[in-house]
Amino acid sequence: MYRLFLAIRYLLTRPINLLGMGGIAIGVWALVVVVSLFSGFLQVIEDHVQASRSDIVATELPAWAEWPALRDALQHDPNVAGMAPRLLHYGLLVEPGKRPPPAPLPGRSAMHGGDQPFLFVFGVQADLEAKATKFDSWIRHPDIPEAMRVRDLTDPLAPIKNTPTVLLGIDRMRREGLKPGDSLRLMTANLKRDRDGRMTPIEIDVELIVGGAYQTNHGGFDGNNVFVDLATLQQAIFPDAPNQVQEIAIRVNDPTQLEATAGRLHREVQRTLEKEGRGYGSVQTWREKNSLFIKNVAHQRELLKIVLTVIMIVAAFLMLATLSMMVTEKTADIGILTAMGGTPSGVTMVFLSCGLVITGVGVVIGLTTGVVTAVYLEEIRQSWLWATGHDLFPLSVYNLTRVPCRIEPLWLLQVTGMAMVTGLIVSVLPALRAARHDPLISLRGV
Repeated sequence: MYRLFLAIRYLLTRPINLLGMGGIAIGVWALVVVVSLFSGFLQVIEDHVQASRSDIVATELPAWAEWPALRDALQHDPNVAGMAPRLLHYGLLVEPGKRPPPAPLPGRSAMHGGDQPFLFVFGVQADLEAKATKFDSWIRHPDIPEAMRVRDLTDPLAPIKNTPTVLLGIDRMRREGLKPGDSLRLMTANLKRDRDGRMTPIEIDVELIVGGAYQTNHGGFDGNNVFVDLATLQQAIFPDAPNQVQEIAIRVNDPTQLEATAGRLHREVQRTLEKEGRGYGSVQTWREKNSLFIKNVAHQRELLKIVLTVIMIVAAFLMLATLSMMVTEKTADIGILTAMGGTPSGVTMVFLSCGLVITGVGVVIGLTTGVVTAVYLEEIRQSWLWATGHDLFPLSVYNLTRVPCRIEPLWLLQVTGMAMVTGLIVSVLPALRAARHDPLISLRGV
């Protein structure tokens, strides 16, 4: 009992020990808040990506892939709820009489479509696309102003004045000052084999009219993708292959069976497109299709964990220094304690208890304040914005409605364990030094 009593007495009479306790608390707080923020951000990113994609996609289809054959092969799977054929191409959308914008500067990201003039053009059948993705909710998104909505929501890609229409992301329409009814030119190209068998680029120019806006909440998708009718893109790019399909969007009945369904469909696609003993095409889940993007965000979170751990290490050295100073100051006390029958293990436990109490209290304070801060990050952001006029976390940049937060119990346990182990290690060293003191030498200064 005397060990814990002495440990608490030494701590209360030496306020400098609060430095080590504060260092541990700050390290734990930072690890909880920042990782919870990034975990929440990662979850939001995954939700946005998933909302802008089909559950499964058949991709990397060869030139001879045809929609009727693949539709018949895939529709019998019990977990397939809907499918939609797609053609994918690229190009520039330019207003009549204007020159195309310059290419983006090297190193500038086009994730949000901010300075990327090139677009991916999706040729889709609106009715089938709505069965395979959330296409219908994209064009009915509540944030789209009435003046920029598609006029006929039941047939969003219907021609206007006998001219094919195009749907653009809401942010791109605003940035370029477009509105439904405006004329645009799709400038693109395709390779065509000439009489000598060589592939020659052919310029293609398609007249379009803005049909309206769509919004998926995924800024990277909305900024760099537009939708036109499948027949329009088919006639302009592949007039000689009326049934060609480059991608198939697939919705499933049971999302929990996503990987198993993708595996079955992959085998069906390979079998259907087999040629000369080799299967072609690939079927991926939405997560596999966007794995690099999602892993990039997750990798940044892991890097931050490593960086923030440095705070814990600095706090550990600070605690080591304060405990070592306490051992030096309490040399006489150590001599008296051993003269009264205290054992080396007892002396060790006194100073080890000091370190563990400092660590334990610091961990409790850090966890409590960290969880509270993480939960109320949005309120803290708004208060700071109101007080200083500076936004700590601009939501519009990341297309968010509030600061995300996701507290992971396993991470809290890991942080607690790491802090306690760190505190134990730095407490053992001065405690062992105290236990090795010669009582006669220690009492000489009394």
